Amino acid sequence: MIGRPTSLRGLTIAFLALFLTVTLAAGFGTFFATLSMINVLVDKRIETESHTLAPAGTGTDREELRRRIVVMTSRRDTADLGMLLTDAQGHVIAGNSRFTRVPPLGFSSLSRRDRIEGLSAGRVLVRDIGGGMRLAIFAETEPIDDYFAVRRRIYVAGFGAIVVVVLAGLLLFHRLIGERIGQMRHTAESIVEGDLSRRVPIAGDGGAFDQQAAALNHMLDRMNMLMAEVRNVSNDISHELRTPLARLRNTLSLLEQQVEAAPIRDELRLATEQADELLGMFGAMLRIAEIESGSRRAGFQPLAIDALIEEMVDMVRPLAEEGGHPVMIGRCDAVSLTGDRQLLSQMLLNLLENAVRHTPDGTGISVSAEKRDSAVILTVADAGPGIAVDQRALVMRRFSRLDHSGQRSGHGLGLPLADAIVRLHRGTMTLEDGGPGLRPGLRIVIRLPV
Repeated sequence: MIGRPTSLRGLTIAFLALFLTVTLAAGFGTFFATLSMINVLVDKRIETESHTLAPAGTGTDREELRRRIVVMTSRRDTADLGMLLTDAQGHVIAGNSRFTRVPPLGFSSLSRRDRIEGLSAGRVLVRDIGGGMRLAIFAETEPIDDYFAVRRRIYVAGFGAIVVVVLAGLLLFHRLIGERIGQMRHTAESIVEGDLSRRVPIAGDGGAFDQQAAALNHMLDRMNMLMAEVRNVSNDISHELRTPLARLRNTLSLLEQQVEAAPIRDELRLATEQADELLGMFGAMLRIAEIESGSRRAGFQPLAIDALIEEMVDMVRPLAEEGGHPVMIGRCDAVSLTGDRQLLSQMLLNLLENAVRHTPDGTGISVSAEKRDSAVILTVADAGPGIAVDQRALVMRRFSRLDHSGQRSGHGLGLPLADAIVRLHRGTMTLEDGGPGLRPGLRIVIRLPV
């Protein structure tokens, strides 16, 4: 079952199809109704003239009929009529025309095939008036030669002009609506990419579109204000707590170095590490807020992603190999893209450190970059325990960690930070199974436009 159209294109096509159907039906209906009306009027006229010459139910002398026909054909108001009186053998008794074929009794149509001089289309009435005589009277249905073709061109031109005007209006309407929808779509896409200042343009004519754009902009302003308040609370907390935490961390470090602290030195070292972890968490929160603001996009520069991968792998390899995690570089196409080198380096470093931190000793890790169409597909894969499908959305949320990761260090901001960096570069990041040879494993697939 075909559903009703819901898209702008579908509605346009449906309206156009309906309009053309109705217009064609109206055009053909009007054309043939006009022809039918002309035939009816001509039929009435020739019937009246026929009964004037030879009234029904009355016998008429042949010579009298001949005289009447001569008189009628000489009259100005009947000079356009054709008349023919024949006997039982078909011989002509009187009349001003001849037929190449014998018309049937009653009403019938004439055309050029009847080869009547000066007639291209007409109607004829043939009556049996008694005495073996037949009276045929005909008249043209076209006032001028080829009027049928002229009338057809008039209708085609008239209804064609209507179709052209409506099509032009429809195209302009479609373009106007399309532009307005496109503006709203571009605004939404910019906001999704982090440009919260983008708004729907207002033409200034005060029309329905302007009212809708103003309402959407007012809604976006309100949402931006609410989001800014929430973000400011988070940022303010992070800023305010970093200083006392830094003082606390420094105090713990100084206490750890004193001779009197020897009995509790291990506890002080653990407290210092926990303070470092808190400072790292607050730093990551501020980093995510900075990235999501989109301000870093202004400093994008061309960079080679393959060289960046090699640099980050070389940096993390010594630490990884200490825990028995061999790090390998797979396929690595030479691809350049425009982005923030520092942020992309941090993203790769976070993903590699996560793979080292959350997989058992001896687990292999691989990194690859493949160019596909207008994007680079960057993959970080491991052969560790992986992440269940129903848990993948959870780990992308801030401060969320899996149950089995509770014994591992971390604050649940590594993947959200990497995802924020990817979105800043107008890319996408997905979590998948490890693939062949890496089961269950985890494969983080990042698609970045080039």
